[in-house]
Amino acid sequence: MRILIVGAHYPEKGGVQLYSAYLSREFIRMGHEVEVLSYSDSFSQFGEVVHRMKTPRVKWIRGISFIMNASIWMRRKSKKFDLIIANYAKTSGAALGLSSLRGVVVFHGTDIFMGRILRHFVKKSLIRGKTVSVSRYIAERVKDIFGIDSAIIPGAVDREEFLDIPERSAIRSEFGFSDDFLVLSAASLVPVKGVDLVVDVASKVDAQFVVAGDGPLRRSLERKVRESGAKVKFLGNLEHKKLISLMSASDVFLHMPRFEGYGLVVIEALASGVPVVAANVGAIPEVLRSDGILVNNVEEAVQAIKDLKENKEKLNSLRGIARERVLSRSWRDVAEEFLKLA
Repeated sequence: MRILIVGAHYPEKGGVQLYSAYLSREFIRMGHEVEVLSYSDSFSQFGEVVHRMKTPRVKWIRGISFIMNASIWMRRKSKKFDLIIANYAKTSGAALGLSSLRGVVVFHGTDIFMGRILRHFVKKSLIRGKTVSVSRYIAERVKDIFGIDSAIIPGAVDREEFLDIPERSAIRSEFGFSDDFLVLSAASLVPVKGVDLVVDVASKVDAQFVVAGDGPLRRSLERKVRESGAKVKFLGNLEHKKLISLMSASDVFLHMPRFEGYGLVVIEALASGVPVVAANVGAIPEVLRSDGILVNNVEEAVQAIKDLKENKEKLNSLRGIARERVLSRSWRDVAEEFLKLA
């Protein structure tokens, strides 16, 4: 089968990009031909053929440019593919709508928020083809906004990446962290990911805090750290394997987004065995279940982390509690669920 995956791709960081890259890998392993239509700075990771659209780095213009260029490209190649997967509805789904082709549009989270014009083209895609949401929460929002039912296909983790992790002391030494209580967050430094709330928590807890990820808010967040006196170290974007290792060496994983369509990073934290404290928003309760601590605000997060720091028995009871549950779902499962929609 010839498969086209449209949207943000490797080496960009984030749940949508991982979803795209690992789907590509699994389809290739299953013997399918995979091509990816993505932004100008994307490239192949697993042998997939990547077509780069000319896209400027300017916000908004980049997305609009991709929509227009990708739609034209797809119209020209319309008879080449047996399955088209448009990852992230607001850009790839709109491009698919403009192309007048039939495919699968995947909603990941913030792509449910779009203006009237984009919504018009996305709905054309949904009516012609199939709709996928990565969580029940997003499926309900898609139904409310578009009146369309979704197949629910959550992401997964790569089991192999979580089976051969270095010793905790070696990882901490590599990153220059002491054996003191360590709280890790990993997110893009954009408003919706709530890293400013992580800094607020850090200013009220006596512990080491570290943030993996980068983005336009980095300077303002570093200034906030200096002004608050919090002990927070920003690492920038990490290689995925390094992030997984750091998760396993941390005492708590803290995730404080203002909105979350799925939360693949929470799944990865659970797979690494680290106890999770996360905001009670979006799909996080669906993903975390009772295997971590849900909080409604900064004060509750502060108290949760203090409790875990002071109560080793409670901390240890959460370590590894959901590891087998989340490792039981693979990217092969995800790929097979998509093939059933073809």
